[in-house]
Amino acid sequence: MTSSAASLDPGPWWRFRRWPGRLFDVGVVLALLAVGAAIVLSTTNAIPRLNRDHAVVFAVVLAALAGLLVRRSHPLLMLGLVIVALVAEGLLRASAIVTPIVLVAVYTLAARLTWRLALPLTTLTFAAFLAAGSVSRGELSFSNFVASFIPIAGAYAVGAYVGTRVAYIDALRARAEQLTREQDLLARQAVADERVRIARELHDVVAHNLSLITVQAGALQTQVGANSPARATADVIARTGRQAMDEMRRMLGVLRLGDAADIAGRAPQPGIADIDALVEETRRAGVDVVLRMDDVPAALPPGVDLSAYRIVQEALTNVLRHAGPAHCTVDVRRADGALQLRITDDGRGAPAGAPGSRGHGLVGMRERVALFGGELFAGPVPGGGFAVQATLPLHVQARA
Repeated sequence: MTSSAASLDPGPWWRFRRWPGRLFDVGVVLALLAVGAAIVLSTTNAIPRLNRDHAVVFAVVLAALAGLLVRRSHPLLMLGLVIVALVAEGLLRASAIVTPIVLVAVYTLAARLTWRLALPLTTLTFAAFLAAGSVSRGELSFSNFVASFIPIAGAYAVGAYVGTRVAYIDALRARAEQLTREQDLLARQAVADERVRIARELHDVVAHNLSLITVQAGALQTQVGANSPARATADVIARTGRQAMDEMRRMLGVLRLGDAADIAGRAPQPGIADIDALVEETRRAGVDVVLRMDDVPAALPPGVDLSAYRIVQEALTNVLRHAGPAHCTVDVRRADGALQLRITDDGRGAPAGAPGSRGHGLVGMRERVALFGGELFAGPVPGGGFAVQATLPLHVQARA
């Protein structure tokens, strides 16, 4: 759409339309007033003496000039004042004074009205202009007709061209806006359809398997003794499965409805405040985890809050998968206007090319961090182990 918008630029000569219209009209009136004054001063025999009638005529001409100030919004009012001024100019026998006003009026009629209305009004104006000139000259001749017709026709032609061009550009702009709205609507519909498809696939595959895991863990709980180590493992599996099912339902709702805010209002998303519980779950799974939180704001932007939780969650999941029996440290702090996360472990890590490696999880982390213009480091550390360090700015809105 950028190229289309660029093609609508009517060129430098047309940019006077970008001026405030009223200010431009004031300039036109002042210019015409100066031209009229120059004509009066240069035509000394046109005014043999000034009297009350002449003062009235000048007042009418000034009223016609004032009519030009409303030519954009009230062209018919402008035309009425101009015709009255033409009659007055005929009485003054100096029709040249009002000629520039008449030309601007004809231009306005042609530019702003349809030709069915502009053409008869212009004809009426031409007749009044011709009559005023004939009275001023004392005769009506063919040369007078031509001398009156040519400037009127020229003003009408220019106005008609400008009006046609403006209408054409406005039509192109309206069409471009309509196409943009239609494309946005189609894009939103495509996104909604894709959301529904993804939600259906997740429900049919992932949700089914999670339900099966939860049921099997519940069955294992009933088959082992309360003090058996396997019972604690079964409890963790069942609890984690139920939490995963809850989050899966919430995510399916977001995908189907396309409005995370609605879902968040009914089932709040996890955040920094839930990291304690996340760390405790990891400890029960057999990893020694130390949590440090330094100067963490009580209230974080919702997107940052959720992203921080998910990054820590993914990092701890990787520790459980790949580190083996290990010691892990989770460090969360605020520094330099950002939330800084550092998760380190001293485990053995995943073998190169092992299935379920950290690659996909790291991609998700990078996407979350990039959404807020932050930074992410993830990789092995000297002496063994793995580290994930993320920085999430606190005062940057999520990027689209």
